[in-house]
Amino acid sequence: MRSGLAAALMGIGGILATFGATVFVISLFTRMNSWRPQLPTMMSVATGMLVVGGLMFVAGFLLNRVGRREPSRA
Repeated sequence: MRSGLAAALMGIGGILATFGATVFVISLFTRMNSWRPQLPTMMSVATGMLVVGGLMFVAGFLLNRVGRREPSRA
């Protein structure tokens, strides 16, 4: 149960962080175009997605580390 939750948090967090990074890069390129009025909204969405995605990914990673019963011998 715990490993499924950890995998879900890491997967969804990774997707959100990647989406936020993509929106951030697109917003950097729109500084030169006629989409300038949308720039603050795009930067807010990008920052929010990066933060939420990063937090979800870290929470899933930490939950995965705490959920192990014995240390792995890699």
